[in-house]
Formats: sequence, structure tokens, C-alpha cells
Amino acid sequence: MQDSACGWQRVRRAFSLGCSLGLVFAALLTRPASAQVTMGARAGEPIHAAVAAVRIEDQALRLDGSLDDAAWTGAQVISGFTQVEPVDGARPSERTEVRVAYDANALYIGARMYDAAPGQIESRLGRRDSHTSSDLFTVAIDSYHDHRTAFRFSVNPAGVRMDDVTANDDGHGDRSWDPVWEVATSIDGDGWVAELKIPFSQLRFSTEPVQEWGFNFSREIFRTNEVTTWQWVRNTERGYASHFGHVAGLRDIPQPRRLEMLPYTTVKADFDQAADPTSPFNDGSAESLGLGLDLKYGVTSDLTLDATFNPDFGQVEVDPAVVNLSAYETYFEERRPFFVEGANIFRFGAGSGGFVFGAPELFYSRRVGRAPSRPASEPGGFVDNPASTSILGAAKLSGKTGAWTIGIVDAVTSQEFAQVQAADGARGSRPVEPRSNFGAVSLRRDFRDGDSGVGVMGTSVHRDLGDEAFTGMRDAAYSTGFDFFHRFGSDQWALNGSVSASHVQGDAESMVAAQRSSARYYQRPDQDYVTLDSAATSLSGYATSLTVGKVAGNWTVGTDLFAYSPGFEINDGGFQTQADQIFHGMRVSRRWLDPGSIFRSKVLSATWAQTWNFGGTRLSQEAYFGLQAQLLNYWRFYVRSRYSLAGMSDGMTRGGPMMASPASWRTDASLSSDSRRPVSARLSANYRRDEYDGYSTYLGSAVSIRPSGAVNLSVSASYSESRSDAFFVTRRTDAMALVTYGTRYVFGDLDRKTLSGTLRADIAISPKLTIQWYAQPLVAAGDYSSFKELVAPSEYEFSRYGEDGGTTLDFDADENRYSADPDGVGDAPTFTFSNPDFSFRSLRTNLVIRWEYNPGSTLFLVWNHGRAGNSADPTFGGLGDLGTLLDDTMRNTFMVKFNYWLSR
Repeated sequence: MQDSACGWQRVRRAFSLGCSLGLVFAALLTRPASAQVTMGARAGEPIHAAVAAVRIEDQALRLDGSLDDAAWTGAQVISGFTQVEPVDGARPSERTEVRVAYDANALYIGARMYDAAPGQIESRLGRRDSHTSSDLFTVAIDSYHDHRTAFRFSVNPAGVRMDDVTANDDGHGDRSWDPVWEVATSIDGDGWVAELKIPFSQLRFSTEPVQEWGFNFSREIFRTNEVTTWQWVRNTERGYASHFGHVAGLRDIPQPRRLEMLPYTTVKADFDQAADPTSPFNDGSAESLGLGLDLKYGVTSDLTLDATFNPDFGQVEVDPAVVNLSAYETYFEERRPFFVEGANIFRFGAGSGGFVFGAPELFYSRRVGRAPSRPASEPGGFVDNPASTSILGAAKLSGKTGAWTIGIVDAVTSQEFAQVQAADGARGSRPVEPRSNFGAVSLRRDFRDGDSGVGVMGTSVHRDLGDEAFTGMRDAAYSTGFDFFHRFGSDQWALNGSVSASHVQGDAESMVAAQRSSARYYQRPDQDYVTLDSAATSLSGYATSLTVGKVAGNWTVGTDLFAYSPGFEINDGGFQTQADQIFHGMRVSRRWLDPGSIFRSKVLSATWAQTWNFGGTRLSQEAYFGLQAQLLNYWRFYVRSRYSLAGMSDGMTRGGPMMASPASWRTDASLSSDSRRPVSARLSANYRRDEYDGYSTYLGSAVSIRPSGAVNLSVSASYSESRSDAFFVTRRTDAMALVTYGTRYVFGDLDRKTLSGTLRADIAISPKLTIQWYAQPLVAAGDYSSFKELVAPSEYEFSRYGEDGGTTLDFDADENRYSADPDGVGDAPTFTFSNPDFSFRSLRTNLVIRWEYNPGSTLFLVWNHGRAGNSADPTFGGLGDLGTLLDDTMRNTFMVKFNYWLSR
């Protein structure tokens, strides 16, 4: 009880600190704003430059890569760029001039990049949104004029386009955004030219008759690694859109109707060697035809409604193969365009140019359309289980109106059925996933020109569980949260925080599963602060997080705190692996960002962190030190070291009592060469060891080769090896195991090896016709030995079967099972368990030919190929195992997808 009281005292102190800082935040938020300076700049900042856009007649400009149209002569010339790299604040080596014009339909940007050596301008072809290792021109537009959001358009001299959206005054962009815009480029004796036409229908802005937008322009000269920008800010400062200059005089911009439709059709053929040729559902080949529609409608000039009906994601890269031996779910990134675009709006805890450390992921869109959770089986018969849940339709309203950012998404998935044929030939269907509705709402309000903000978010999941096949599933889940941020002290300091709550409900079986899950383990027998309620029909909890620190300047410091209550559960609509945890950390770093005699830049950092559970038990204490640097030749490296003190684990026994965790240390290092070169490489490694000689080691390498201006090849490989002195195997109930609460917790030594790689080729025929191919081979093996059981709670001591105290251990090769007797001639019963040894190999490849035959309209030709095999033989063959992949059964999928963009 004393430990429990200490835990709750820590929580109360954490919440007291959070409330106190929240009051400080509220006071700062309501403090009168500082006097504004010209063109919306904040007090204490340099006055941002302002220029005027010139209005021209419709069709007055031809996009031909030259600036000789008469319409450009009346446009104001924007120059005066400043270096960001390689010497921050220095004068640029080459002059850049930009002009801005507009008509009733579009915004036009004309840029002249002067170059004294035009023959050395790097101009490479590549797929859209790829880094082509070329010279580059970028325009960033804060059309909301909220000092936090920017729509960014980039082009290289070959006409390859990149576009993304940045949010939260952060320069990191979301490249899933693919607006329809045009560009023309040319190289001449003075350098190169870019002309951009950006339709107003692709931007978001207010309805004011006269508007002023934030703008910035930047240029990259690849051969000298020079980056220059129009509105310069020192690289030790934070912020992005808040430092933009301004383009004024945008008058009477018509509010575009912005109706876009993208109907599509797909033809797909699957060939699976592993299929049973006698199956009535899939004899190894299957064909399908798909039709669907994506729709985008501008509700207002700054709010957009996206909808998708029967969406198809066939051309998306497949998830990598993984071998997961933990008790926790593997996290996969979202790759589907509908959910990726604008995902930052639904990122709970987004703060001032970053995030709140430890804020939960309330919305994880991979839950929508997941694989069915109740797959059917039929011994002696045949089953056709759907691979995923069909999304009947999804809609998303997003944008910004005034100081409000709005995001609403809703998706409906169908009830899925497996087709079944019994051994006697009788056919039928069985439900494997209920009809479900997923929803998320996010609202954010900015204050003080984006210096402060608050946000609220809520998610919901509802399932129709009318069929008894869905017994044990939760029928509803809800989460809600409030987050805030404030930047103060001339933006040197930032305060971010969040508070969230969750509630799930369902039958008693589903609630017992939630309480016993790996996130919380209510069934742990040696704790007294939570109780497993077998009759409960709901579970609720909360989480809180707080980050405060100095975020700009040469010195940065900060402290982070988060707490997840034991009952916090968001995995129906979000992603979470751990509850019942309190974390506190402190960090400091020193940055040298100006070139010296050896280093171009370097950063030293240190961190101290601790975690507890809500019973007051300290789980871990850890110290971290790191150095990362860039040399004058543009090579980079980092060295990091971490030392973890001995602690306690409430998860190693997977629902059993507390167990000690050994002290350990780890070192990571990486070295990468100059990425501008035709051949560049990276080498990384880490090593970890604990006080009981458990260890892990990792070695990874990557090579990128650019043999021509249209081809980019990359190869990466990694090898990892580890040995665990106590890896969980199984548990067995035994009334004789009095010390460990009537259960024996079985562990083993685990020697594990993994070899994996990625091969990728990007070939550009033109800026609109590209070929992408990648392959991901993987082999892994795990060899278990020296099986043993935990002797006592809160210890790291074991009784080894067949070695200690008369215990025995036998192996039945025919059954592939072990038989263990914990006390020999004693009363404890003998028990058996399966041999956990394994080996696994996999190859996944993907080939995509993409042709943008018309602006916004594309044709995809796709080939997916996969092979996999596994066995109980833990022998690791390394590269030899890759050769045996050719003997494994394969699956091939061929697909043609055609869509056509319609707009009015």
C-alpha cells in the first residue's frame, strides 16, 4: 500500500504541476497582444518584407519557361535573398529574381535563377514528390495568413514537381497532398527559369475582397549545397510560416466552385500457388473488376469536403514483412492517399512547431478497413476469408476558417462474410467482421498570430454486433482530448500540454479481454491498485502530457511529463501499446550551427528519464548522451550512448507478477557521405549489453547510385543478432507454485538473427511517366534453449529445467514438444509446451508504372509479387536462405488502374 500511495502522490503532483502551468498558459493567452508592426509581424521581430502582386488579364501569360510575356513587365521584382546553407546569413553566390501575378483563375510565379555556370546546373528527371538531387526552386504560400500553415510548390530545372502542406508553423510537409497545377522550365545562358501556374481552386483562403498572404521563396544550388531564401531567419530560431514575408494587393479573387471528381476503374488478376486447386472459391487464379469515385468539393474557399466511394488502394506499397515476438501490436504507417492527406489535422497534441511529447494517438486510420477480426475456419473443408474489410464510403471535411482549423472524418465499413464449404460439400457463409462506423472530429483555435492555440479532438467507433459470432467484441469506443500550446519570450520558449479520456463498452467477455490486455494486465497477482472486474461492461481512463522548454537559440532545454492511467484504452480508433505508466524526463542540448575549422555544425545533447506505474513502482531510470555533426565535406555522423539502471518490469511475465529487469547499456553510431554525389552511402550500427550477458547488435548499410539524370538506384541491407537470457515462452497453472501465485512462468534463452534488405529503382521517362520497383527480402531465425521458470516475484532468478533441483526436461521430436517436470519426484505435475524455435523467410516486390496522361489523371500498371516460407528448424542460413525463397510458393497480382480528373 505504501508503493501505491507513493504512485498516487506522484500523479497528484503531476496534475498539480499541469494545472499550475495551465493557469500560467491561460494568463499568457489572455494577456493583451503586443503592438503589431508592419504587415502583421510580431513585436520584437524584424519587419517582414512586403510586395504587391500585379493583376493581369485572363490568358495573358503562356507557360513556356520564359519571362518574356508583356504581363511580367509590370510585376514587382522580388530579390534580396540570403543564404541559409552553407553559411547562415551570408550573401548568396548567385542572384535570384521572382515575380508574382494573378488573374481571375490562378496565381502565377515567375522565377529567374541566374547562374554563372549554366552548364553545371543539375537537372534530373524523377517521379513527382521525389528528391531528385537537382537544383530547386520553391514557393511557400500562407494563403490562410495564419502564420502557421503553408502550401508549398517546388520544381527542378527538368520540370519535376514537388508539393506538400506544412502545419503548426513547422517546415516538415505532408507530401500526400497532390494539387493540380502546371509548370514550365528552361535552361539558358543566364541560368534557368521556372513559371508556375497555381489555380486558386487548389489553395485555401478567406473570403475578404482584399487579401494579404504570407509568402516565401527559396532556391537550392545542388553542386555547391547552397540554400537561399527571400525571408531569412537565423537557423537557431524556431518557426516557419510565422517568418514569411507578405504579398499584398490580391483583390476580388473569385471564390472557386472547386468541384473535382476522380472516377476510377481497376482490373485485377491474382495468381496464388499456395491455393488449393480443388477449392471452389480460389483454385489459384481469380479476376475482379472495380469501380469507384473520389470527390473533392470546396464548401467555401477555405473548407474542403473529400469523399470516397468504394476506394481502391491497389497501387500503394505493401507493408514490410516483420517477425513480432512481443506482446504488442506492430505499428504500420498509413499509405492510403485519402487518409494521409491532411492527416496532421487529426494528429492530437500538435503543438508549437512540433508535438506534445507523450500525447496519445487518438486516431489511427489503419483501423479503418483492417483485416477481419473473426476469420472463419472449417476443418476438412474450404474457407474464403476476405483479406480486408471493405470501405463502403468515407467523407472528410477539413480546412481553416479564420482562426479555426476544422477536421471531420467519417467512414463506414461493411459487414464481411467468409464463404465456407464443409467437408460434406454443404456451402454457406459466416460473418467475420461487423458493419462499423469510424469517426473523428478535430477543432483548433489559434491566438496571437499563431503564438498560442487550443484544440479539442474526439473519436468514436460503433459496431453492429447483432450476430452471435461477434460475442466478445466491443460495440462502442470513444475518446476525447484537449491540447494547448503557447510560445513566449520572443518565441524562445514553448509550453505544450494535453489531457485526454477514453471510454469503451461491450459485453463482459470483451471487457475482461480489455482488462487482461498487454497494455495493462489487470490480472497481475502482486498488485493491489486495480481489480479485474469480470462483470464489467465498460472501461474508462485518462491520459495527460506536458512539455515545457526553451526551443530556440544555441542552448535548448526542456522537461517532459506524461501519465496514462491503467484504464486508458484507445485501440478501437487509435493506437496504444502501454497504459498504467508515468514518465518524466529532462533534456538539454548545445548547438553549434556556424561552420568551424572541422565541423559545419554539431549538436551535443543529454537526457535523464524515469518511469513508474500507478502502483508507485519505479520501472526504469535512464541516462542518454549524444553527439551529431556535419563535417565540412558534408559527411554526417552521430554517436549516442544510453545507460539504463536496473529496474522492474510489470510486463515481462505477460500478466504475471513483477519481475526485475537488468541494468544495460547501448551505443549507436552512424556515418553517411555527401548525398550530392552520384554515389552516396550510409553505415549505421548499434550494440547493447546487459549485466547478465544478454546482448543485441545491429549493422546496417545503404548505397544510393545515380547513373544518369533519369535513374536512381538504392540498395540497403541490415543484419541483427541478439541473445536474451530470459524471453517469455509460456505459463502453466500449478497450485504447487505458491511463491509465484499458483502459476509457473516459463522463460528461455533466445538467440535470434535477422537479415533483411531493400532494393529500389526509380526510372523517369519524363516528369509525368515513371517506373518504380522495389523488393524487400527478409530471413529470420530464433533458437530457444535453457528453459526455466521464475523463482520469485520481483527477482531475476530462475530454476532451470533439467539442471537445477532435480527438475527434468525432455523433448519429443515427433510431436515437436517439450515436457518439463518442475520438481522431479515432487508433487508438481509435469507439463508440456510446443517447441518455439522458428525460421522465416519472405520476399515482397512491387512494380508500378505511373503515367499522368492529363493534369490530375493517371494510369497505373502494377505488379505485386510475394513469396514466404517458415519452419521449426532454427538454423540460420543467411544469404543461403534467400536462395531457397525461389522454392517457396508465390503469389502474383497484376492490376491496371485508370482514373480521370474532372473539375469545374
